[in-house]
Amino acid sequence: MTIFDYDLAFSRNHGITSFEEQRRLKMATVGIAGLGGVGGDYLITLARAGIGQFKISDFDEFEQGNFNRQYGATMTTIGRPKMDVMHELALDINPEAKIQTFGSGIDSSNIDEFLDNVDVVIDAIEFFEINAHRVLVNACMARGIPVVFGVPLGYGVGMLVYTSEGMGFDDYFDLDYAAPLEQQVLKMSLACAPAGFHLKYVDPGSVDLQQRKAPSIASGCKLATGMVITQALMALLNPKELKPIPHYTCYDARLNKLKKGYLWMGNRNPVQRLKFNLARKMLGI
Repeated sequence: MTIFDYDLAFSRNHGITSFEEQRRLKMATVGIAGLGGVGGDYLITLARAGIGQFKISDFDEFEQGNFNRQYGATMTTIGRPKMDVMHELALDINPEAKIQTFGSGIDSSNIDEFLDNVDVVIDAIEFFEINAHRVLVNACMARGIPVVFGVPLGYGVGMLVYTSEGMGFDDYFDLDYAAPLEQQVLKMSLACAPAGFHLKYVDPGSVDLQQRKAPSIASGCKLATGMVITQALMALLNPKELKPIPHYTCYDARLNKLKKGYLWMGNRNPVQRLKFNLARKMLGI
């Protein structure tokens, strides 16, 4: 039987990380809220980076509809809790990792326990669960914990970073919580990827916000993983490099276009208001 050796397992990180930085990763605690379309891949990638402690949450089970994009979704895992499957896979990479699980998801009743001693949080909650995003981000900002959020869109991704030096959730997204959920989701999505590269080729007929349906593909999710995990590692090793909202990053691999921008006033920006009204008319919401 092979005996696990942390230093050997992650030795190829060196040269990108120093020995001291790798030790910091080993001692770090990362919280991942959601283990679906991107969250499971986040966990595995961070485990391969050598992160030593995790707090993970998810209450869903794998199904065949997850096969096109979700890490851990296979014929043998159908019907199994995503959190149990991903927990096992992460420990198979690093048997010494300490992983605390939250099987009922994250809400106001357990957010304190979830965030206790966490160094950085990755928001991988299902996009349509807006209140859960809000609760998580606000709680992190109140505690000075950075949050990284990536949204796969077509063959690309929109990425945001929240820190106590940036705008708050409500100030940036400017959501009307009395409005229908589909309008809130639309407005939030426009602020996650202001460049809108994916709109050049994604079929609008495939989007049904009322039914909580939007297309997603594995390459976009994998791209999100690379970008989001890099920012999470920077939060641990080089936090001064983080650029919080209203800064944003959009990259589309199909179009090979990158935009790193500054969305002044967030969704209160006049251009964003115009985009929102046009998008509502196009989608009939």
